Amino acid sequence: MKALRRAVSPSAARNLLVLLASLALPLHAQDATGLLRQADSAFAAEDRALAERLYRQVLGLDAEQSRAVYRLGVLTRNDEAALEWFKRYATLEPKDAWGWLAVGDKSLRVGKTVEAREAFQRAATLEPKEKEVQERLARGRLRAAPTLEPVGGYARDSDGNSTWTYGLNGDVALRGGWRVGGRVIRSAIGDGSGDATLDQGLLRLEGRPRMAWRVDLSGGPARLAAPGTDAWLTGVADLRIRWHRQATAVEIRAQRLALGTTPQLVANRAMRNEAKLSVELPAGPLRLRAAGRAGLIEALGEDPNRRLQGDAALVLPLGWRGEISAQYHRLGYEQASTAGYFAPERVETIEGGSYWELGGNGAVSFSVDLGAGGQRVAEQGAEVGPWKLALRGWALLTVDLSRAIQWRMEAEAYSAPFAPVGVATASDWRYGSVTIGLLVRVP
Repeated sequence: MKALRRAVSPSAARNLLVLLASLALPLHAQDATGLLRQADSAFAAEDRALAERLYRQVLGLDAEQSRAVYRLGVLTRNDEAALEWFKRYATLEPKDAWGWLAVGDKSLRVGKTVEAREAFQRAATLEPKEKEVQERLARGRLRAAPTLEPVGGYARDSDGNSTWTYGLNGDVALRGGWRVGGRVIRSAIGDGSGDATLDQGLLRLEGRPRMAWRVDLSGGPARLAAPGTDAWLTGVADLRIRWHRQATAVEIRAQRLALGTTPQLVANRAMRNEAKLSVELPAGPLRLRAAGRAGLIEALGEDPNRRLQGDAALVLPLGWRGEISAQYHRLGYEQASTAGYFAPERVETIEGGSYWELGGNGAVSFSVDLGAGGQRVAEQGAEVGPWKLALRGWALLTVDLSRAIQWRMEAEAYSAPFAPVGVATASDWRYGSVTIGLLVRVP
């Protein structure tokens, strides 16, 4: 043993101990470089789970290994988490234009248009002659650009009421995925005997603070005037908060609206305050939707009239473009009204529905929502009536006239004893409307 100790120098002994210690560890933990090679091999073989685990281990050994950071952004399925990886990569490699492109692409995916534009601008500064970079910058500028949209529309119902509407919408983008803007709109409401007017000036705020959340808020003053009565001013508002993740969704909505669809309703200062809660849950290949609404309608000369509604639907998704459904709706008013709207004690509707989104990747897109079924009505203090045919339809057509200009047309129609949407003025009500807008982005 003495001879052996003399034969091994102190430095050689230390090297031997290091070697023995390294052999006691797994091969992938010996150094970040070797581990990175294994991670790259798993990435090339499209073994996502293994590659992600190995890249995370690389960062445990070398927190500034930029390739591992970038690849984790590619591998991460959650867009918000992927954006954070790409932003970290851009911090580590600020002169890599493609890293900034990745930041911009993911920023657009999560709705942060201002941040996307800034990232694309950084990439264009680094690679000013690269065509792909310039195309992304142009797209980012358009998505973050202010918008102006002149709109006009016409609506008519079976009772002879008609409404002409025209106005202007506009907004600007803010950081964090928000847009703020306004809407000025005038409605001329007639029934053949005289015209009423409804003027609204609304502030609007909308955005997605997180991928799963969407918030839409609008509100402001409304001025209404009817023949033979004094004009009156009131406040209107609409708040909608929606949370959605995979096949589960929850929505809360609160509204205060002027029921200015006929001169009589305007003269009677009819207002509706309503709250809604809806939930969507997965049920195997199907989805269950349920909603409840509670509203209060106020009008001159009447006590506030409570309105309750419940909705249920069993939905079969057919890919991401469409669905079919079986639906049941029930609503009722607490009392009859002489203010100019139809207020039955109970309305029941059973229908089949179908919703489709067509196009979307090209210059033209089309969405349609159709429903057909039966409906029965019980007026206040009367027996429920027979089942009658109930039809409804909604469609939206958009056409990109250029990169910065989009033409839109929205149409809606109902034919039913009572229409749950809008303000039915009598039984066996028919209604149709068309709205046209021209959305212009101003880079």
